[in-house]
Amino acid sequence: MSTHTRKQATSQDEIRRQLAAITDSHDTSCQALGDVTKPNHNDGEEIHKYFEQPPLHKYLAQAARSGAAVARYPRAFVDMMLYTDGRDKDLISELAGDVEYDFRDPHPSHEALERYSPYRAKLIEWVCDDPRRAREIRSVGGTDMFLHGEPGGGKSTLALSTAWWRMENNNETFIWAESVDESGTNERTEWLPFAPFATIAIPEGLDTAVRIVPKAATAATFEVDIETIARDVIRYESINDLMAQLLPGQFYVVFPDPLHRGCEAVSKFNYFNYRQVTPRGEDGPNRPTDADQWWFAFVAHRISGDEFVHPTFINLDEAGNLLDPDASKDIHQHYQKVKWFRNKYADARKKGLSFGYQAHSLSEVHKFPRQKIRWRVTMPGNEPPINRTLPGERSCPMNTDLTSSLDPGHAYVWKSPHFAEIRWPDLKSKPKDNPRLDAEVSIDFRRWQEATGGG
Repeated sequence: MSTHTRKQATSQDEIRRQLAAITDSHDTSCQALGDVTKPNHNDGEEIHKYFEQPPLHKYLAQAARSGAAVARYPRAFVDMMLYTDGRDKDLISELAGDVEYDFRDPHPSHEALERYSPYRAKLIEWVCDDPRRAREIRSVGGTDMFLHGEPGGGKSTLALSTAWWRMENNNETFIWAESVDESGTNERTEWLPFAPFATIAIPEGLDTAVRIVPKAATAATFEVDIETIARDVIRYESINDLMAQLLPGQFYVVFPDPLHRGCEAVSKFNYFNYRQVTPRGEDGPNRPTDADQWWFAFVAHRISGDEFVHPTFINLDEAGNLLDPDASKDIHQHYQKVKWFRNKYADARKKGLSFGYQAHSLSEVHKFPRQKIRWRVTMPGNEPPINRTLPGERSCPMNTDLTSSLDPGHAYVWKSPHFAEIRWPDLKSKPKDNPRLDAEVSIDFRRWQEATGGG
């Protein structure tokens, strides 16, 4: 039965059954077994099957047959999505025009591609099938992707598709960077469609509860354990501890530590927890450092610590909260941290660290990181910045507004001199045999107020 014709659940039992179906864990991959040396498949090789979608190379092959710009201008999109190092680039140059890509054949046509996983091999084969495409693949190391658009335009579903594509083709470790408001509640569980593949990372010592709020007034709110909504849950005592627990190729939902344990050990900046707050008028901070600023220390350790060097993508939802254009030069050094983030961008790329940004508009993110961001995606409801000079002396290659009237699930990705329309499925309604969840999900951290000095 179509999800559009199902009746809304009106009882707790129905909603519990929906939740169980949506979060039923995929448990046969290397990541699920906790050992990437096993001969099992990686999560990324299964996600497109779970969502009943074609792999990326077939999506691009179809686009090429129809003459779509996303296939004609690989530098606008594919170059960003395909993680490559120096050896990969050399091989792409050597194989350009020397392969015979066939989307119907799951095996690559050249033995040199057998070093790669099946879907990565086919994507590289698609690139090499046309020497012009191969010349368009220029990036080495980390990339980026800045999504800007109005609520409801599809930013979250595109971010999930980005996770799928990057995990499928790069076996990339994908980190969904979360935040929590001052009350200790997170209500943006946009990642929930990935629950069967997800590991949630939580600061040690913070009690958690998942609150399920049914949409039907006839069903009362109830709670479940956080282990219910993900394949796995890990708890960390410091940034070092978290980094040591990361597994290559895993999808993580990471919550920052409001106590900032270990932050100053891996970062040169100030981090104050609630125990270090001083009374007004005395030297020192009069409030703790915002929990979101923990992410600066995490990035610093990922770049310089050399503890986890697997290609990694960090998705910053509501990126303006962290990279605030009004960041202050105060005792918490928010402005200095944002400037540092800009200055370390090249180092991040060299270490295989990529970033995704989501905001309602380009101006919501500080100009410092915008000077370095190379790929932008204009979503439905937003106009591209036509005839405007962007930070970093970049410009938008579109000369007309192609985006304001787009339907959700469509957007334009651009990096001068090219732009292309991209499309992606609504992963929140997939797979088709699973029901939608007729409830809102939020995560409550019951000791958060204490940890942030608020209670």
